[in-house]
Amino acid sequence: MRSAVVTLLFVLFALLGHSQEWSDKAQYDAYMKGDWQQVIELGKLARKAGADYYYIRVRNGYANYQLGRFHQAEKEFEKALEFNSGDVFSKRYSYWSSYYAGNVSTALVKSGQMSPPEQDTIQVIKPKFFTAISALGGYRVSTSQNFVGNMPYVSAYLDHQIGKRITLHHGVSYLNQTRTSFINRLNSTVWQVGYLATVGIQVAKHTTIAPSFVMQYWQTDGFKVYDLSATLAVRQQFGNMNTTLIGGYFQDTDTTKYMVGGSFTWYPLHNLKLYSITSGGYNFGGAAPNPFVKQTIGGQLFKKVWLSSSFNWNHQVLVFEDIGLDFANNSVDRLNWKWSLSPVFYPLPKLALSLTYSIESRQYYRLGELGIANISDPYNFHSFYVGLNYNF
Repeated sequence: MRSAVVTLLFVLFALLGHSQEWSDKAQYDAYMKGDWQQVIELGKLARKAGADYYYIRVRNGYANYQLGRFHQAEKEFEKALEFNSGDVFSKRYSYWSSYYAGNVSTALVKSGQMSPPEQDTIQVIKPKFFTAISALGGYRVSTSQNFVGNMPYVSAYLDHQIGKRITLHHGVSYLNQTRTSFINRLNSTVWQVGYLATVGIQVAKHTTIAPSFVMQYWQTDGFKVYDLSATLAVRQQFGNMNTTLIGGYFQDTDTTKYMVGGSFTWYPLHNLKLYSITSGGYNFGGAAPNPFVKQTIGGQLFKKVWLSSSFNWNHQVLVFEDIGLDFANNSVDRLNWKWSLSPVFYPLPKLALSLTYSIESRQYYRLGELGIANISDPYNFHSFYVGLNYNF
């Protein structure tokens, strides 16, 4: 009796072990049953066994697509097309995987590799010259006695798609504030207008270069200051991760500084359904401005250390959080750190409404007549903004 039990256990373990062994038939059967997780597990065993060909990649891609792992599905279908570049099924799902992963520019590039009938069959997204319009407005309130009253801020942006490989994001902003001079304690009004333009060029399926230009004009007490920033960013995607390297220069009336930096973005669950994390450090090697773009809600182009995260559902951002530490800039009013939180609501599928709260710590810094630095105690700004975004 005991030997029979041992024999039965041995056979059972052998069968279990055999069920986990790689075979094309086992993965095909799991694929036909719709057991997507098993398809993926057997695909992993196939790679360990040194097996790699078209059908394995297609099954892996479709299984990941069905489970919402669009970054991984994108990678698998692209591998499948390396084995069979004319496969219509892989072309279609490679396109939709990129689209649902949030890589719209990559999807547009892939659509250009399809014939017109193939594009019409799956109704690929056609490039639109106007893709989105957004506006932001609100107030900043300071705890410092150096600032008088609320400070209105408004901005408006337009997004364009030019062909299948080029995007354009540009906008204008206006900020007005009344503050006490750090030297003579008299009230003075400062107003600023700015313009931002960023061009994204998809040079390969997963590689984008983006030159940017920021111009600011400041005026107070008869002083006129022009700030100019020019940068070049290179973004490379690696599955559910991407890296960005950035370099450029800043020039105002008195100074010129060079800047380099980078960032890293990670989508932990291989898709955009839940959340993404971005961290990095900018401004390695020179002072940098505090560009007007998003200056009220975080996301500055140049920070020493920063971390942001976004929570998403059904490919729509629900909450965006951003924190930055030790901002480096040439302005008199210097930013030490900032934190912001922006919940987003969708009253209509293409219309987003955002409400932003931001707190920032600043210091007023200015050289006196004898070259001695006058630095104020840290003080805070509290900001409240309403934003609208419409996708065409």
